[in-house]
Amino acid sequence: MNKLMGVNLGKLASVDANKLVDSLGSLNCAIQFGCHSYASAEGEYEISRICISSNAEDLQRLALVLLACAIGTQSETYLPIDTDGPTKGIQIGSARPSEYNSFHQPKSFTYTPKRELKRYPWYPWSLTCDYWTELPRFELDNIPGESLHTIFDGRRDLRKPHLVCIYGYPKAFMRLARLLLDYASTDIPPEQIDLEIGGGFRGVGVASYEARFTRIAD
Repeated sequence: MNKLMGVNLGKLASVDANKLVDSLGSLNCAIQFGCHSYASAEGEYEISRICISSNAEDLQRLALVLLACAIGTQSETYLPIDTDGPTKGIQIGSARPSEYNSFHQPKSFTYTPKRELKRYPWYPWSLTCDYWTELPRFELDNIPGESLHTIFDGRRDLRKPHLVCIYGYPKAFMRLARLLLDYASTDIPPEQIDLEIGGGFRGVGVASYEARFTRIAD
């Protein structure tokens, strides 16, 4: 697979992420938020989770934008969401390591579809990897000009307009993009794929929300 939606994957180094978003259009997906409890020696604690549900084409669209930010000329972009609800879009920002850094910016991307996936696709590798640089990070942020209020127990008021933010090094973005492309093209995918921060299946960077992706029918 050398091209996807008209984009040449081997020539992503010359792609402007903002122009790519303009050509691909808005993302059609549903985004939900929740909390998952874990027990530890110090007691029980909660981790917030972001769940992104979309069809195969929109998973591919998100993957392409992640790749464009990791490899292309623009390291940050905003991908609008064309559905009702408080989430107005996904803000994507890739780190730009120097050419002397071991995690320097790549110049191209190749992809061979993987036909089998697990619910925890990066486990057990994710337990021993360098999660600072090799795993993506998910956050929630407020729309510019809007405040994201907290409610009485300290949680954020998700009725207000907000953005989902995805950050990371290029290698993390490429890994996440490849996973989304696999999930979109796998004939019989798992019901969902989970990228957890705890519970033994670490799949996101530090200081991150957990992330869940669900592929829905067209």
